[in-house]
Amino acid sequence: CFVSSNPCDQHTDAICAVSYNPSANMYVTCSKDGNVKLWDGVSNRCITTYEKAHDGAEVCSIMFSRNSKYVLSSGKDSIVKLWEISTGRTMVKYTGAGLSGRQTHRTQAVFNHTEDYVLLPDERTISLCCWDSRTAERKNLLSLGHNNIVRCIVHSPTNPGFMTCSDDFRARFWYRRSSTD
Repeated sequence: CFVSSNPCDQHTDAICAVSYNPSANMYVTCSKDGNVKLWDGVSNRCITTYEKAHDGAEVCSIMFSRNSKYVLSSGKDSIVKLWEISTGRTMVKYTGAGLSGRQTHRTQAVFNHTEDYVLLPDERTISLCCWDSRTAERKNLLSLGHNNIVRCIVHSPTNPGFMTCSDDFRARFWYRRSSTD
């Protein structure tokens, strides 16, 4: 078990998610304390902290882009953010999920397999919000066919397929067929 001896490195509330970058030399954590922390995967030292990453709201999910230049986070504020690691700046904000304005439950944002899109389940409509990852243009909502809150979404790293699981006791597989299939 690793716990940093430097109190400034530690989260002050429960950690919600952790993710390694593809080369495993960095990892990132997010917490109910509203902060995102980037860690050196070799020394286990905190490199930087994005304080109040979602304006103080709980940060629910975190993941690296494939090139490890960006981190994607989602919060209970119903906003997804793309952070540039080298500057610590929010590059893109994806808004329009969560018709109620704030999520009640934790949910996660993910990239699709090409990283052209960002996906986030909307708990109020039980649908999937999809944005163009570069422009933040929101695409149509996709009904997920669940009868309750979607707790997790996982996208295939190589194909246009993803899985969702829900409080309705179901896991569903989704696959987008091309026009030539």
